[in-house]
This record gives sequence, structure tokens and C-alpha cells, in this order.
Amino acid sequence: MTLSPADIKIIVATLQDSEWDEAEVVVGDVRVAVARNGASLGAPAAPAAVPAPPPAPAAAPVPPPPAALAAPQAAPAPVSEPEVPAEGGHVITAPSVGVFWRAPEPGAPPFVEVGSKVAAGDTIGIVEVMKLMSNVTADVAGTVTAVHVENAGAVEYGTPLVTIRPEN
Repeated sequence: MTLSPADIKIIVATLQDSEWDEAEVVVGDVRVAVARNGASLGAPAAPAAVPAPPPAPAAAPVPPPPAALAAPQAAPAPVSEPEVPAEGGHVITAPSVGVFWRAPEPGAPPFVEVGSKVAAGDTIGIVEVMKLMSNVTADVAGTVTAVHVENAGAVEYGTPLVTIRPEN
């Protein structure tokens, strides 16, 4: 059995409608883990050895569906190599895979810039995964010394987002 995109949407919708902060579903060799409200996902269990499927016969390319041709969408900004966090700084990392948004909405000023003062609990950005928005908050008070990901940049779990120089 495999998971379809519709199955994954059902998993995410179930999390949204529940009181859970995180969930993990494993079907065969597919693992779907989602979290919200600042919950962090635990490290995935080591996958069991799964034999490789036999190679599929060559097939003619399938044209994209007409809807995909009629409505082009802007691609998120490419992920650039993250900057090396400054010595002594506290690095806030991405809580999940997704798209990092620096502002609460298009055209709004970013939550933080280099030089911004933040308090513990202040929102520094949003990570979006499958239309589920998760606020990323500072867990220390201090001054932002670096912003590592541009607006609409793709991130993975643990990607450095912002470095903060903690207050003394």
C-alpha cells in the first residue's frame, strides 16, 4: 500500500482538527510526520531494509494535465547555501520541511531583520507545509545577527533560519 497526495491531505486535516501537536504515520516505506504549535518531531526510527522494486518498463512521457498548463505558479525562491552561524550566537532552526516566510503576509514588513531586538516568544517567521502555517518563535531574547533564509525559501528540518546574539 502507498500513500497518495489525498491520503497525506487527510492526515494533515486530521491533525488540524485534533488537539494533537504532532503525529507520525508510517505506511510501508513512506513516513509522514507533522507537527504544529512549536512541537518538534523526534528523530525518525531507522528504516528497515526494504528490497528494491523491480525496474519499471520504459514508458512514453505523460503530458501534464491541462490545468497545470493553464495556471503557471511562481516557484519559491531557490534555497541558497545557509550562512555559517556567527560564533556565540543562538541559531533558530526550521521545525519541519516547508517554505519559510519572513513576513506575515505579502507586502508586509518582515518579522525580523538583522539588528532587530527580540524577546523570547517573539515570532521570527513562518514555516508553511501543505498550507499548514507554523509560527517560528525566538526561544531567547537578544539581537538578530543574521537571517539565513530569504523569503519564500525552501527549508528542511533543522535548516538555520535566524541567529540571535543572546542578551547578557
